Amino acid sequence: MSVQQYAALMAWVTKKPVKVKYSRQDSLSYHVKRHPMEMEFTTACDENGKLTAMKGVIIADTGAYASLGGPVLHRACTHAAGPYNYQNIDIFGMSVYTNNVVSGAFRGFGVTQSCFATEMNINLLAEMVGIDPWEFRRRNVIKPGDVLPNGQTADANTNMAACLDAVKDVFYQNKYAGIACGFKNSGTGMGKKDIGRVLLSVEQGKIHIRTSAACMGQGIGQMVLTEICHVTKLDPALFVFEASDTVRTPDAGTSTASRQTVMTGEAARRVGEKLKSALEGGKTIKDLEGKEFLGEFSAITDPLGAIKENPVSHISYSYGAQVIVLDEQGRITKAVSAFDVGTPVNIQSVEGQIEGGMLMGIGYGVTEKFECEGGYPKSKFGTIGFVRATDAPELEVILCRPAEKDKLPYSLGAKGCGELCMIPTAPACAHAYYRWDGRFRQSLPLADTPYRPEKK
Repeated sequence: MSVQQYAALMAWVTKKPVKVKYSRQDSLSYHVKRHPMEMEFTTACDENGKLTAMKGVIIADTGAYASLGGPVLHRACTHAAGPYNYQNIDIFGMSVYTNNVVSGAFRGFGVTQSCFATEMNINLLAEMVGIDPWEFRRRNVIKPGDVLPNGQTADANTNMAACLDAVKDVFYQNKYAGIACGFKNSGTGMGKKDIGRVLLSVEQGKIHIRTSAACMGQGIGQMVLTEICHVTKLDPALFVFEASDTVRTPDAGTSTASRQTVMTGEAARRVGEKLKSALEGGKTIKDLEGKEFLGEFSAITDPLGAIKENPVSHISYSYGAQVIVLDEQGRITKAVSAFDVGTPVNIQSVEGQIEGGMLMGIGYGVTEKFECEGGYPKSKFGTIGFVRATDAPELEVILCRPAEKDKLPYSLGAKGCGELCMIPTAPACAHAYYRWDGRFRQSLPLADTPYRPEKK
């Protein structure tokens, strides 16, 4: 919360709509930032490069307010061991109040930070045991039926191995290529209430799609329309997607945790089935004038710390491998992502999400630095170090789909990718620079690169 309460009070007093507009500098000062974390990880393997154990300590700076300090720390801890098959894990996490700017929800939701530590340790282990980094990961990668470090059994749709295989050639063909893997939950999970809803109403010969799913540009309207049309085989021109309005659109929750494609997508598929049934027997849309159909989907998961052999922490996971390629001068020339996001509903949208995530991850790992001194932001929009269009490297996206029989049983097999797509990028960058100059960098943004040269 920042100014929402003031807007609400002003609207209450004036009985008029109220809009509070931040300047760009106001936004830098008051909007939440990614949690800074200090991490100490110990990772072990045997002489054959099989991971055996990991111990981690994570101290997160939540700033002056808790915000989402607890949930972000949960994700950092539950994903800290990475998408690999080993169970001897000991993670301690603490979120600490400080006088720094408030930290909160930020793409990757804590996993971005812990992935960096895990992947860096894996690079060191691979070197110590004499196995190249790609092969080391391939020996340990999670496969269907394996048990994730958090105790959950990997579903049949788990396609992490295919992601690694897809980037094998580009990794081996480039002298200064860095590699990293990551995974991220779809859905809120951990026993929390998690519901997607879509309401269809037939009005004046058109089918109105009504949902309060939070869209931040990822194309929820196109996604739910595609799910419904796939089921009903109706012409998309028959549909009207309404903008969210709590008077007319049912609550479908936030876009937290890459959940909308799975949760609201499955609700859309279910309401599509209802509409299809209503049209059976030769009925037309005209015959359904004035009728409404509600689709709802609730994910059942186990709370953190559930006492059972294989708790279901989250309804699904997406997986991915990324490779970052440098030239002789240390400039990033290419970024390749191979991701298992299940069945892509809208390929152009998915690829756009991943490309944007790669650039965001490059910024986070290499170019951006948010300065805060004595609790006050010192950075300006032009000095943080955002990646400019002229510095963007070639981007390649590879989608690794599971077999039809193995796909996720919800939302036509689609899984989310909004959070995942930037999680492995920073450690892939760090590995590329390690191969470039032999320096093992342990903090972000990476120091002494052509993007942030060391000051003399």
